[in-house]
Amino acid sequence: MMKAYNIDTIKNSFLKKKAAFWHANKLISDQQYASILQKHSANLHTPNVFVKIGLFIFTCFIILAVLGIYLLMFTSALSSSGNGFFIFTALFFAIACFASLEYLIKLKQIYNSGTDEALLYVGLISLYTCLFSITDISETFDPLLLNVLCLPFIAFAVIRYRDRIATLALSFCVYTILFLVIMKLGDIAKLIMPFALMLFSGVLYFISKKHKTKSELFYWKSCIEVVEFLSLIIFYTACNYYVIRESSVEFFNMDLQLGQDIPLAFVFYILTATVPLGYIYVGLKRKDKTLLWSGLVLLAASALTFKYYFSLGHPEIALTASGIVLILVAYFSINYFKTPKHGITFEEQIDEDSFLKTNAEALIIVESLTQKTSQVTQDGVEFGGGQSGGAGSGGSY
Repeated sequence: MMKAYNIDTIKNSFLKKKAAFWHANKLISDQQYASILQKHSANLHTPNVFVKIGLFIFTCFIILAVLGIYLLMFTSALSSSGNGFFIFTALFFAIACFASLEYLIKLKQIYNSGTDEALLYVGLISLYTCLFSITDISETFDPLLLNVLCLPFIAFAVIRYRDRIATLALSFCVYTILFLVIMKLGDIAKLIMPFALMLFSGVLYFISKKHKTKSELFYWKSCIEVVEFLSLIIFYTACNYYVIRESSVEFFNMDLQLGQDIPLAFVFYILTATVPLGYIYVGLKRKDKTLLWSGLVLLAASALTFKYYFSLGHPEIALTASGIVLILVAYFSINYFKTPKHGITFEEQIDEDSFLKTNAEALIIVESLTQKTSQVTQDGVEFGGGQSGGAGSGGSY
């Protein structure tokens, strides 16, 4: 009852995508691929990425248009009742969006179509606006209370609709609650905040890594992957020297003079430099793309951090030298991994879901129609050989 989609349908959709990938890489034959498609049918409506973006924008436009008409109809009520009518409007649109989403899922079986995401996000934003207005009625606004109230609603959306953006919002909500709770501890928060966030992120990563492959949690596999990736990012952010220093000034009113370091600065310098390298090493060793890509991205963040505090005074020289080093590393890595070693290869994997493959038929049809335009006939009249000049025309079509 908690799932908006049938678990077997989700599994079939996943199997079809995997089969397309295997078939593109010639791991299965045409007959095997056709047999998989026949045995594992999925009636979910999932358009390509361009149609999805269009449907998302169109749905948001429709919702905004309805909201505009609604506000024009009840302008007087909005000005007279104040916050109460605003709360009612936000709650009304949240319920309307979720009701429409449930109806379209059951009627049209939409899944990652753009329309369902737009309805879900607008519904959650409307609900957040409603709760924000309720908590803002009192003179002392409490962000911790707001996040605690939002938490069960976002969690329900993740559990029911398995949406990755909603999972991201849920993760940020949990981290915000943890941050605000630690802040209430007073001066001790200055010391334990980075280590508490690192510990929580580490535990969250290993839990998500362990449960990602469990069959009973397959429905939420994509959501768990989001949590896994975000926990790696937050772990590094919590130990990055720049983040720690600026947060100490912003949130803990620490008075730091020019050139003065924060407590345990050497620890955070070491962590800033070594954590991305650790991600890359473990990612290569375990063939873990999440760790590898996270490490590569965060390695650039580490370089920028050290560049900010230890500038050589010649940015053009530093950029040129860095570019040369990166080009050399890329060159030797490409040459080294042209022949697969240790399960790693430079060769690009063929993706059956690429735009050219998925839209090849449409492109061929468009090209054919373009070439034959001059040969189209209608009622015995052939177009394509006419002459014209100025405001007149010649005597032939």
